[in-house]
Amino acid sequence: MRILIIILTLCIGTLSVTAQNTVLEKRISITLKAVPMEKAIEKIATSAGVNVSYSSDLLADCTPVSIEIQNQALISVLNKIFASYKIGYTVHAGQLILFPKRTVVIKNHTIRGTICDEETEEPISYATLQVKGKSKGVVADHKGFFEFTITEMELSDSLTASCMGYERRTFIARSLINEPEVMIVLKEKSVGITAVTVEAAKLKKKKKTLGNRHWFTAGSIYLDTHSQQIALYVDNKKNVNGYIQKVSYYLSDKGNVEAPFRVRVFGVDTLKRSPGEDLLPEILVAQPPEDTNGWFDVDLSEYRIPIPHDGFFVAMQGVFPNDYSFYAGDSDFVEIGKQQPQVTEGFAPKSIHYGQRIGYSGKEGRNTWHYSLAHQWFQMEGDNYNVKISVGIEEVKERRR
Repeated sequence: MRILIIILTLCIGTLSVTAQNTVLEKRISITLKAVPMEKAIEKIATSAGVNVSYSSDLLADCTPVSIEIQNQALISVLNKIFASYKIGYTVHAGQLILFPKRTVVIKNHTIRGTICDEETEEPISYATLQVKGKSKGVVADHKGFFEFTITEMELSDSLTASCMGYERRTFIARSLINEPEVMIVLKEKSVGITAVTVEAAKLKKKKKTLGNRHWFTAGSIYLDTHSQQIALYVDNKKNVNGYIQKVSYYLSDKGNVEAPFRVRVFGVDTLKRSPGEDLLPEILVAQPPEDTNGWFDVDLSEYRIPIPHDGFFVAMQGVFPNDYSFYAGDSDFVEIGKQQPQVTEGFAPKSIHYGQRIGYSGKEGRNTWHYSLAHQWFQMEGDNYNVKISVGIEEVKERRR
């Protein structure tokens, strides 16, 4: 017989973090079809081998649960089914306890301003401002203007302004919120002499290329600007030990080669084998020159990204500029592919498309992945084009004495 414990007051002392994590990380597989929330919670708890306590009226207004889970952590399952409700949970003495979430009003602060070149004071197109150590950030428009909203809790965090070819600058977020508009200036990187590193063990370094560097180009795929992504899986079957030096994309001049795009590097999702966690620690936006036709390289050597043993993904992400009308020649949002672009402020795109077109070498293999507007990674069921993305690496081997 199930005993419902009515929780009138939650007074939980110091939790054993290890025990809590152990319970929440238990992996379960379960399928529920239109099961009432109370029954769903019981089945999930039984599957995880834990007892559950909650107020009898906490789940009264919840809709039936339909979910199919295969080998996922309990914490992931709970987050999914409670996503639409103000229901929190914790673990105490090995027991899962559900409770109503208190509504917390978090104050937001908006930082507006321009990122400029320190010497010329000219705006820097597509520079980024990012919360240091987090994926949260914003990309400035073609005039270097940005608006960035942070929470009260992030006021003590550091914000990093960066752009390819410039030195980074870091600020405490609190220092930027008092001005109606701020100007952030970046200094161009100076070209220095490569430092010589003296190491106790002798290391043999070798340059190598991975990915799809096929000489033949069968066609190109259009990449729009709505955060769409296309990624190539780069395997590491030979267990290469080293670092990513650069990534290269084969750009077709049938697209707009000047369109900015975000460079992405991902690990492998162990369950879906799709792109997983971010390996590039910074929001990095590239804007190729107008005469680009073919391979375009982006230097990543400063990030020292180690090559994962199970492979990784390199992706291109379309950047949707908040200055879209500058390129479309229209104040309203329109489908640019359906009209000839107008010349605005001396700028005329080479194509009726705004986004990039990236080349592919054929339809062989299952290494190309797409990111949809529904925020899901998928592979084409029919034509799975082998997109042309390559990676230059620095292979490191320890020499035996």
